[in-house]
This record gives sequence, structure tokens and C-alpha cells, in this order.
Amino acid sequence: MVIQTKKPVTTNTIHKMMNLPQNLRNKIDEFWKEQVKENPNLFNGEVWNVTKMEENADKIILTLEQTDYAHYLYDERHGIEEKYACHNIAAGVYIVTKDGFAVIGELDDTTSYPKVMQVSGGGIDEKLDTVNGEFDLIKTAKRELKEELDLELDNKEQIEKYNFEYIEVPEGKRHSYCVILKAYSKLTKDELNEHFKKYYQYLENNNGEKEFKKLYFLKLGNAVAELDNLSNPKRLYVRQLLELEDKGVV
Repeated sequence: MVIQTKKPVTTNTIHKMMNLPQNLRNKIDEFWKEQVKENPNLFNGEVWNVTKMEENADKIILTLEQTDYAHYLYDERHGIEEKYACHNIAAGVYIVTKDGFAVIGELDDTTSYPKVMQVSGGGIDEKLDTVNGEFDLIKTAKRELKEELDLELDNKEQIEKYNFEYIEVPEGKRHSYCVILKAYSKLTKDELNEHFKKYYQYLENNNGEKEFKKLYFLKLGNAVAELDNLSNPKRLYVRQLLELEDKGVV
């Protein structure tokens, strides 16, 4: 479920691995071996699990502990009871172009979810995203945006402004949290699409890691209808986010 909020999101981090029953860990490990056989590009890196979400007058606080990508992916594919589920945290950026289009990406064929539609974003990197002992989710979002779309939130030629706008919280079988910044691009739909195509070609030529295969530009005010006409699988939050965005336009 997507909640609209402009409150900053901070973290309280417990630096220990999540304790899973051995029989579940064994299932996850076997599952992971099969996934790597199918897609050698996969990497079982760190993932941070939300154990508690608190909100006060000024901010939202997420308490985190560590797990791994195999746990996350197993939960996504097979489901795990709530007590041991992976409530992973990610941070991303939802972009609106200068001429009023919502930007949604299609994941590349080399990723865990080929053709799935989502905004730019990803998980925390402890080494890169830590400030004064805690995670800075804006740093996470900035880093992912640069890696995936070659855009910089603080580059005034690319982005006019950005702010906290949405947070996805667990709903149904999807256990994820995602903090989503909203960025107002100074580029038009055509300019941003051309920028992305050049960057994608650069990654191909240099054997770089490709997250997105293409970008979709959905006209705000009618974005949900345009999204529904696309056959791609979509992250649950995408439609909910665009429903809120369409209401803000019409």
C-alpha cells in the first residue's frame, strides 16, 4: 500500500543478522542455488529487514536488521509466514518530466524480474549509504538513480527539485517497504528518453550492469489508464502511486 507523506524517513539499525529457523534457511539456500543456475548474474548481497515502523509529528522511523537477497527473493516467489518474512527496505525516485509525464522503467532481461515495471531504486548499501552511524535513504535513492538512469538529483540542469512524497508499506503477500522521493525533471519526455537510450548503449558497450531496458512515459491525468494498457507485470505500488498522481492533476 502506498502512503503519501512529506515526512522524512530515518532508520534505527540493529547490526545483526535476522535469525531464521534452520529448516527455512535450508529451503532458501536450495532455492538460491537453482536461481543462480538460471541467472548467473544474481548476487546474494545484504538486504535490510524492517522490524518496526514508527511515526511521530516530525518523521517516520524504521527499525532495521540484516538479512540477504536470497531470503528476500524466496519470500517474493514463495511467501513466508509473517514472523520470518523479509520486510525489506528500498529507496527510489519517481520522476515527473518537464512536460508532465510520469516515468516508469521496465527491468532489463538480465535482472531477477525481467520486464517488470517500477521506479528507479534499490536496497541499502551499508558502506555507501551510512551517515553518522545510520542509513541515509536519500543517499540510497541518489546512488540508485545515478547507477540506473545516469541522473543526479542535485544536478540543477537535470532535476529542478525533489522531496519525500511516498512510502510503500507491506500489503497482502508483498512484504516490502519502499521510500519514494518525487523528482521534478527539467528534461522533457523526449529529452529524458534520448538521455536514457545513450546511457543504455554506453552500458552495453562497456559491459556495464543494466537495470532498466526501457522507459515508459505516462501522461499524468491519464497515467493509470495508460499503465493498464501495458501487458508488463508491475510492482504493486506502481498503480497505487499513479492513482494518487492522477488525482493531483485532474
